[in-house]
Amino acid sequence: MLIEREPATTHHPGRALRGGTHRSLGLSVVVCLIIAACAGATPGAPGAGVSAAAARPAAQLASTATITPAPAGEPVAAAARTGRCVDSVATNVPQPTAAQLEAAGLHLLPVAPIASRVDLVAPPFSNPTAVTNPLFPIAALQSAVLNGVVDGKVFRTETTLLPDTRVIQWSPGQCIETLVSQYLAYLDGRIEEAALDYYAQADDGSVWYFGEDVHNYKDGIIADTSGTWLAGKEGPIAMIMPARPRVGDVFRVENIVGLVFEEITVTELARTVPGPRGPVDVMVVRQLHDDGTFADKLFGPGYGEFFTAHQGDSEGMA
Repeated sequence: MLIEREPATTHHPGRALRGGTHRSLGLSVVVCLIIAACAGATPGAPGAGVSAAAARPAAQLASTATITPAPAGEPVAAAARTGRCVDSVATNVPQPTAAQLEAAGLHLLPVAPIASRVDLVAPPFSNPTAVTNPLFPIAALQSAVLNGVVDGKVFRTETTLLPDTRVIQWSPGQCIETLVSQYLAYLDGRIEEAALDYYAQADDGSVWYFGEDVHNYKDGIIADTSGTWLAGKEGPIAMIMPARPRVGDVFRVENIVGLVFEEITVTELARTVPGPRGPVDVMVVRQLHDDGTFADKLFGPGYGEFFTAHQGDSEGMA
């Protein structure tokens, strides 16, 4: 079912390492992924004709939060009133209401029943920057480059784990230190987009998405920041990868109606496909977009996103 309405900007998890779909350019895209998998790998140079200075703004998007710890034993509600943070605890993740879905034009989407969702409660985050989930290996796979062609023009993206972290208060009293991943996209040698994405791993091994700072470029200058959101400000955090996925599990990698929305259903756990270093047993998911269309995605242990197909577009790991 295709829902006719004004679409929200789609810019997302997925790229090389993220859980969602790539930002659509409205064109057929075939890209291959080149991985620098060793720690400390040097990211690719900016696209042809783009200086390092032109690409640099993405590294300057994050702000550093000043966090005041709450006294030991202070309740979450009391800490929230003073802007202080308490130890991380299991916390319900707010969900959009039926009225909000209808107001955003999403009430006709074939979303999964609530009983299938595995992202309704965020576990504690005791060591959030130690991301070890094999299906979202952002801490180990530090740099990734995608090369391809869009409408006959060279298309290139670079995803790099930065040394910085950012503390985000996503729920009253709950302040989580997140990893910062930089995404740069170039079209025909000119920068198209720069973004910072924020991720953290919960104690059960699930990985959560805390927002993104987006700068979209036109003719080499920043045109807008459409697609930007931050957990605790525009909406809730979102699960990017379950700890131990099962067939039938459902989670929303973005869940702010009217701004960003995508829902994933796990359909297979052990499909064997060719990989860069031999056969890979991948997880297969079906992703529902906010316009009612679906994408098929594969995730491989140690690789993260392995292949995506959506309405004739495809992206795969070489």
